[in-house]
Amino acid sequence: MSRRSFVVAAAATVGGLAARQAHALDLLAGGAAPGRYVSRPDLAPPPIVVATSTQDASPGYVFLAPFDFSAQPGVPPPAPSPYGPLIVDSSGEPVWFLPFAKDTAMNVHVQLYRDRPSLTWYAGIVSGGYGGNYFVFDDTYHERKEIRAGRGEHGDLHEFLLTPDQTALISIYSTIITDLRSIGGPRKGKLVEGIVQEIELASGRVIFEWHSFDHVGVEESYRTAPTSAGNVDYFHLNSIGIDEDHNLLISARHTSAIYKVDRLGGEVIWRLGGKKSDFSFGPGARFAFQHDARRHPDGTITVFDNRATDPGPAVSSRGLRIAVDEKRRHATLVRAYTTPTARNGFAMGNVQQLPDGGVFVGWGTDGSFSEFAADGTLRYDARFGDGSVTYRAFRTGWTGVPDGTPAAAARRNADGTVTLYASWNGATQVARWQAGTAPPVTRTGFETALTVSGTGGPVSVVALDAAGRRLGASAPIPL
Repeated sequence: MSRRSFVVAAAATVGGLAARQAHALDLLAGGAAPGRYVSRPDLAPPPIVVATSTQDASPGYVFLAPFDFSAQPGVPPPAPSPYGPLIVDSSGEPVWFLPFAKDTAMNVHVQLYRDRPSLTWYAGIVSGGYGGNYFVFDDTYHERKEIRAGRGEHGDLHEFLLTPDQTALISIYSTIITDLRSIGGPRKGKLVEGIVQEIELASGRVIFEWHSFDHVGVEESYRTAPTSAGNVDYFHLNSIGIDEDHNLLISARHTSAIYKVDRLGGEVIWRLGGKKSDFSFGPGARFAFQHDARRHPDGTITVFDNRATDPGPAVSSRGLRIAVDEKRRHATLVRAYTTPTARNGFAMGNVQQLPDGGVFVGWGTDGSFSEFAADGTLRYDARFGDGSVTYRAFRTGWTGVPDGTPAAAARRNADGTVTLYASWNGATQVARWQAGTAPPVTRTGFETALTVSGTGGPVSVVALDAAGRRLGASAPIPL
């Protein structure tokens, strides 16, 4: 998504305020709203179905980026769009949603940008090719930074990691021409390699670049058949992490391996998994076609073990925690995170470390996301109710303070009263709503209904925090 696209979207949001006020008057006459919410008919995020939510589930919100995995390239989403960056609470109720009508958002979560918690994501092409940019939004939901791949390359959806050194690590998919006769291909075949770039945020300068084909041969791949695009996607880079010694951990789906890479010279220090693994594996520790390899302070590595590159009934994905003994070159299973019913996440997925030692697992193409305690106990489980999927899913704290004013609309009831509908997209501190002099009403989700007398002058709906302080008020609505 271009900067201009975001500007247009923001302008539409501001300009939509007057339209919503006019719409509120239409509702008084019994008109119908086309979206899920009376106060925001332009918003229609996918429904979330929560199957499990225990009292010891972690605090914070769930960060998602729903999209249609089966959609054909170039086919626009329905209107209003159900796809884009989405934050929901533990009940599945939306907290903030930014619908995308063209590009696809991926990897929405909270990272530190200049020491401030910020929303980050990739936006661009997903199906039918790769190419997009990376965005940083602040707690008022305004863009603070757009990062682009350097040296003429195009950014890829799989990784966007901000580092404490004020740099960004990004993934790139690049097609090169090389001899593929060793795998039954042509002498001048098309090979897709993975590129890692580390970009200095202040200048946009590339300060490190790593090419998979310089260090990992095509013979390591389990997927050497040409794709529908006529190339061989032999590596399929899908995560970049920072190890304890500041070197990189790179996950490649199609070699079923995690590579530790020297951050200065680019040499592969070791391979974990795959055809040329430098490690042996204890029972249950081996993975295949994995995503999202991350090292943690206790020395363990978490990874999402997809176990397949194609859908099928035999796929049983899982989250993993592995202990890696680099001296003995042996990997041991610490914990496998699974649900009572097997999940088929043949693509995408992630495992997020939580502060208390638990994990939050996104099940990729299964369209679900779960939280597990440190001992593997399931304490939260939910999924999209419309078949949407998300590349990764995260649980973390967030305080959103959108500028502007809350949205409100009204409907007249048969008994002469009026029901007011109030919402404030992205506001996390609203505890209650109040209309005029009526008693405050507890917030009940993204949109709250308040019933008032159908007589009197215009009324505004006021957002209150937990202490009763006024946060903002809607435009007056005539009664």
